Amino acid sequence: MSDYTWKEMMAVLFAREIKDGDRITAGAHTEIFFAATMMAQKTHAPNVKLQLGGTCFLCNVTDQEIDELPVSSTSYSLLKYAETVHDHPETFLFYCPPGREKYYEEGSPYRNTNHFWFADKFFVGGIQVDKYGNANMIGLGKPGNITFRGPGSIGINDIANSVRDAYVFLTAHDRRRLVEKVDFVSFPGKKISREVGFLSKGPKWIVTPKAIFDFDPADDAARLKALFPGVSLDEVKANTGFDVRAGAKVEVIDPPNRDELEILRSEIDRTGLLRR
Repeated sequence: MSDYTWKEMMAVLFAREIKDGDRITAGAHTEIFFAATMMAQKTHAPNVKLQLGGTCFLCNVTDQEIDELPVSSTSYSLLKYAETVHDHPETFLFYCPPGREKYYEEGSPYRNTNHFWFADKFFVGGIQVDKYGNANMIGLGKPGNITFRGPGSIGINDIANSVRDAYVFLTAHDRRRLVEKVDFVSFPGKKISREVGFLSKGPKWIVTPKAIFDFDPADDAARLKALFPGVSLDEVKANTGFDVRAGAKVEVIDPPNRDELEILRSEIDRTGLLRR
């Protein structure tokens, strides 16, 4: 990756995934996904809605100049890119409930529908991720004896059952993070989501700086879908804490092309945050 960083690769990858009209939400520290969404808005998806849960507004930068890529959804500096701003309890009113305002009316026929999707795409990180896509943001250790404390679930379970496609991501690929079984579950993976009967079916992918895992429908376990450019299958196996099951065809992700990098660096990430 001499011509680009893994963060830029991940931002481009997710920008390619985003479709026009998608509603997207992400956690607090997600500069990669801010970059992906903003890049998609400026290239092929001008009607994307980026919901920032910490401060509750919808961003759109299609025709705006971005001076600095934001690093947190809790920063009110993002108000400069806001289309709407609202109180946190009004998130569901303005974002996506069926029937919009009518959803809240007494006797509303929309109340009993089962077609409520909070977002089309949701990006969630973790301290650990296991082979079923369970993500842990709580900490390491056991109940009553946590040796490392993370940020906590922070309302993730409110979202987990109401997103179409969730992407679990890690900022490093090693055996401490990709484990056989997470110490705690913050975001439920494929198996739990199926067994409990969640409307949402769990994560679509696990994404790391080295690879993408999807899930085998036979048993909900992770399987290797694609490698980042320059990464070998042996490298992934050596750095993964569960048995790496390869799909029928393991793809190699197309690297960012010149146009993608030009837009990313000149219009989205001018200060080079993703290159650090």
